[in-house]
Order: sequence, then C-alpha cells, then structure tokens
Amino acid sequence: MGSRVISSRQREILALIETEGVQYIDELARRYDLTTQTIRRDINALCDLGHARRFHGGVDVPVEGSNISLNARAQLNRRAKRQIAKRVAADIGPGATVFLGIGSTVQFVAEALRDHQGLRVITNNIHVALTLCESPSVEVHLTGGLLRHDDRDVVGTDVIKFVEKFYATYAVVGAGALSPLNGLMDFSYAEAQITNALLENAQTRVLAADVSKWTRHASVRVAPFNKITRFYTDRLPADAPVAGVLAESSMQVVTCGEETI
Repeated sequence: MGSRVISSRQREILALIETEGVQYIDELARRYDLTTQTIRRDINALCDLGHARRFHGGVDVPVEGSNISLNARAQLNRRAKRQIAKRVAADIGPGATVFLGIGSTVQFVAEALRDHQGLRVITNNIHVALTLCESPSVEVHLTGGLLRHDDRDVVGTDVIKFVEKFYATYAVVGAGALSPLNGLMDFSYAEAQITNALLENAQTRVLAADVSKWTRHASVRVAPFNKITRFYTDRLPADAPVAGVLAESSMQVVTCGEETI
C-alpha cells in the first residue's frame, strides 16, 4: 500500500508539510484554486498511506519524534535532493572508497554515482545497492544486519563491525533533522550509531541534507557539525542562529540550489 503512486499535487502538499509545517485545508484550497473536498481527498490519500496525519481542518507530519517512510521521504524536495546529489558526486573522484549511509538524499547520491569509474561502495542501504548493482565499474559491499522493510536498509551491530573493516575516502550521510544547538539529529538510536561509525572510519565526512531538515525535530543526537568536513545543501535558512553556528564550525558549506540538473 505504501508504494502507491501519489500525484504531483500530493507531492507538493507533502513538501509543504515538510518545509512549512501544519497545512490547513482552506488555505490549500485557495492555493490550488480547488474545492475543499478535492483537497480533503488528497489529504485522506496521504494519511491513508502513512505520509501525513489528519486533524480537524488540516494536516501535519505523521507523529512527532518519528520519521516518515522512505517512499514518502523520496517524494519530498526531489529537485533539491537531486541538485545536492549531483554536486556531491561531482566532488568524488574515480577510484574512491565511499560509505553511503541511510536516507533518501543518499539514494539520490547513489544514482548520481552510477557512471563513476573504479568506485568501491560500502553501504547498509538496500536502495543504494540496487541502484548501483547494474554499474559494472562500481564494486558494492552490502552489509549484513536486521532488515527494516519500510526504510529499505539494515541496522544493528553487524553493520558497525563490517564498516570498521574499511577506511573510506568519503562517508556520505544524511540526517533526520538539523539543530543549531546539537548538529545532526535522528529519530533512531540504531541509525545514529551507524552514521557515527561511517563518520569515524572516513577521511572526508560529507553531510547531504536539504533546507527542510532545519524545520524538523528529532530526539537522538548523532554528531556535532565540527565532525563534518563538508555540508552540501540546496540553500540555508534565513535564520541568524543557524548562520552563526555554521560560521563558527570547521565544516565547509556548499550550497547548490541554483544549479541546473
């Protein structure tokens, strides 16, 4: 059921929920010049798929403190994620060893790496492995672990033990949320442990995350910004605390929202 195709308008509504928070039926109807009944059908479809949560008169993220499914995340801010992925891939040279971690933005990075030559990729992300399995010039190492069906990845101590056998040129990771105070945040302690293992065993530590991550709230600390070498994003929020924190951090910030894809 979660794999059902959603319409372009429903994808836009999901993106609005993700970037701006609560959306109201009356305002959405005016925005799209549609009846409230039509918008309500869109919202009902999204909620039935688990992508959003209804309340009287509007719609919000599913549940505070939990992430939405990978299918839903992949629909959100697709253009921004592809721009970020293209730029990340452009900075990864041939012959590199690359950790690709959990998340929808990382799967776009895998797509952008398909034509790279001589890469060795280590991942616990099933979608990444499937994306690269038809690229003969990319050697893919898929970790063992506990399969999470909705997220299409594997977690657990087996993943960490496998990762520690390598020292990668790059680790490319995403984040459930970004916090000016705490840095990278996630919804799952298991995910946070794996992301930390990738970062600890890589020379260049890459964070790939679009601007919407600054509006999300997750409860598990992953890593401070000073642990990241390079942060790729479509744009930065117009928020003085965020700008101050990033200016004080040691990581390089690469914005790529204006590039064509």
